[in-house]
Amino acid sequence: MRLAWAFVRRDLLIAASYRANFVFALAGGVVTVTAFYFLAKLVGPAPVLRRYGADYFSFALLGLAIASCLRTLQATFAQRVREFQIDGSLEVLLAAPLSTFRIIGYLAIYPVLAAILKAVGLVVLGAMAFGAHLKINPLGFSATLVFALLPFAALGLLSAAVVLIFKRSDPITYLLDTANYILCGVIYPVEVLPAPLQSLAKLLPATHALTALRAAGLSDAGIPSLLPAWGILAAFAAFLWPTAAVALAAARRHLERTGTLPHG
Repeated sequence: MRLAWAFVRRDLLIAASYRANFVFALAGGVVTVTAFYFLAKLVGPAPVLRRYGADYFSFALLGLAIASCLRTLQATFAQRVREFQIDGSLEVLLAAPLSTFRIIGYLAIYPVLAAILKAVGLVVLGAMAFGAHLKINPLGFSATLVFALLPFAALGLLSAAVVLIFKRSDPITYLLDTANYILCGVIYPVEVLPAPLQSLAKLLPATHALTALRAAGLSDAGIPSLLPAWGILAAFAAFLWPTAAVALAAARRHLERTGTLPHG
């Protein structure tokens, strides 16, 4: 725990020294929520949203908040590894008596916590300033968020393994992020897509995460109705986590065997 706090404290101090970034992030959130508020005025009531029990603004607000959080978890492991490769400090960290998994996990704690706080801030802003209609089941929503984070964390670790070996940004993360926004119902329901794309969307964990989180956040869905989505997300995690563990171990062995760790 002390080591984890040391990483978080380091990132907090760095963030505090760049206060303008916080101001720009806050302004960006306000602009985004405002833009979708007026877009919702244009869209008006949509029959396809009835099954979600919400107007378009509330639907899009929750989708954007959740997607930004999941996207950060999927991308931040690789981004942090690349940052530390470039400044040369990754070699020092990997020389410590810690597993590769723990080191990369510690590097990502602060960005993930910041992303969760940002998502909460967007939802609170949308509800308090723009009147978003939310009916949140706190227990169901929180538990679903945990189930949603698990496969995305594994995807992030897989991406980090790719960056460790190739020392370049992982294009798979970009492709997955694009697919999530196009196919998984971030700003429009999956039901508006053609049938083949709807079938493809079911193969992505973001689709099930967004559907379940909207059910718990917009219509107060109880745990029994969320269990099928939990099972699907747990199945994704059960496959992806061992895969990520194997990939990280293989990446570490490759670096040690080839002696390429110092080369960022």
